[in-house]
Amino acid sequence: MPNNPYYNLTVNEQNIIIKLDKKTTDYQQLIQLLNHLELEAISQSSQLTEEVASELANEIDSAVWSKVKSKLFNS
Repeated sequence: MPNNPYYNLTVNEQNIIIKLDKKTTDYQQLIQLLNHLELEAISQSSQLTEEVASELANEIDSAVWSKVKSKLFNS
């Protein structure tokens, strides 16, 4: 792997180790990137279909609406 002045990657049997130059790395952007990678990994291993996800979203919407509706109209 080519030598890069901004980061260094090391891969072994169990880990990928990334060393970043602190001066060139924005901590918040790094956290966002790691969160994105985590979500991608979860998404790839998920067996949830788009159809089931849509059904769950509709159930959640209905449940929330039934709770909020009474508060709105009883005021």
